[in-house]
Amino acid sequence: MVNDLISTLEMSIADVNADYLGVKRIILMENAGRGLAEFIWDICKESHCSSIVIIAGKGGNGGDGMVAARHLANKTKVSLYLVGAKEDIKKHSTRKNWEILENLPHSISVNEVSDPVDLNKINISKKTIIVDALFGTGVRGEITGHYSKVISYINSCEKKGAIIICVDTPSGIDPNTGQKANIFVKGHYTVVFHKQKQGLTVENSGKITVISIGIPPEAEFIVGPGDLLALSNKNKWVKKGDQGKILVIGGNEKYSGAPALAAMGALQAGSDLVTIIAPKHVSHAIRSYTPEFIVDSYPSSHLTSESLPFQQMKETDSIVLGPGLGRHSDTQKAVEKILKFTKTHDIPLVIDADALHLINRSQLYSKVILTPHAGEFAVLTGIILPSGFSSFSERLNAVLKATKDSPAVWLVKGPWDIISCSEKYKINKSGVPEMSRGGTGDILAGLTAGFVNKTKNLFYAATISAFINGKAGELSRRDFSTSNLLTKIPEALRSSWNFISED
Repeated sequence: MVNDLISTLEMSIADVNADYLGVKRIILMENAGRGLAEFIWDICKESHCSSIVIIAGKGGNGGDGMVAARHLANKTKVSLYLVGAKEDIKKHSTRKNWEILENLPHSISVNEVSDPVDLNKINISKKTIIVDALFGTGVRGEITGHYSKVISYINSCEKKGAIIICVDTPSGIDPNTGQKANIFVKGHYTVVFHKQKQGLTVENSGKITVISIGIPPEAEFIVGPGDLLALSNKNKWVKKGDQGKILVIGGNEKYSGAPALAAMGALQAGSDLVTIIAPKHVSHAIRSYTPEFIVDSYPSSHLTSESLPFQQMKETDSIVLGPGLGRHSDTQKAVEKILKFTKTHDIPLVIDADALHLINRSQLYSKVILTPHAGEFAVLTGIILPSGFSSFSERLNAVLKATKDSPAVWLVKGPWDIISCSEKYKINKSGVPEMSRGGTGDILAGLTAGFVNKTKNLFYAATISAFINGKAGELSRRDFSTSNLLTKIPEALRSSWNFISED
């Protein structure tokens, strides 16, 4: 999955997942700062500069500038100005690099700026390089107050002949869209880390140079805790239903457990309201699992076209179709109508279990997630996937070839899950062999539907659900059961968020 451009979300995910793979974030900052210093020094020699002034923010961009200051101090006069108070530095790696600079007062002039007017005291000339390490990729929207004045100061230095170098993204430019804020740094050069941010151009960023900082390729295609960054933050003002209304359509005359497990998975994903539509004679058994379910029933022993809940489908945020559904011929007709209805009304649909045997692939659309295991994948595609870790590359290539032209997201379950969507794919390695037990896939389908509403991105809903389901399996391995797996999902989520917040 090679792409020369990257969004800020993808970059943040790769940064965290590189750490998860063992390449620590403070090492990445060190690599970024050293690469930045080398670039600055090349420009310095070329322009015969005599001093470097780094304007640093309190986030990761400022940390990169701090590392660069340390490396440049061996070569020329360097001053670093922190905009704000050092006590407000929250990012661990940035705080550590600030503390290092405080120990080096003889080689680097380190200053805190509480009032931008203080910057006017700096002696700027044609032999000065100004480094914008203020915001980078970490700001959107309009810029006001002190920060507006700081950016005005940086831009004013050009009139004095200074060269302006921006770190990762010129402050005030949206790195995803290229949109300019009310005020933004007008840099001559922008040094970009790992990959070019997709909104940057020569027009808004000057000459762009991309520097490798040691993020391994795997950080972009192995699922990790960083994928959770695709989840939207919960607003404390939300009302019931805002965190997801999920509908599970499943169950037949034989099965009541599968739709209940899917519904519990959706609840563990944080969904507010979960409704199950099932045959009447199994609905009482489903209600007995938890009072949190809303259970509606129909009189027939299995789903038919006459029992389709069109109004409830229209009012839901996402639907799980398939757990325990059965494969009756009239159920197949009902499934075809559900696909047509959800496509018309643009409703996200997670298709699992029996429904995978009943769908027509020509009806798939961009808001469908399929969750087949190898056997179901063979039914859908006619392709028998190789098994065994030694054949995984062959398995991956087979999945990517079969799903390349599909508009849907595919979550192909296995010892290592493959999540595929058009040209994009990821591999999830979390999980344990015990998860081959029945019911874990139903939980996964419910989790996936629950995360759809929280990401608005079906690909990431699939990667996150696969990772968290696998992590919950690892946490429950000692006494494994589907019930224990369900109880471990909150812990899997907490540990993932804790990992993200470590820096």
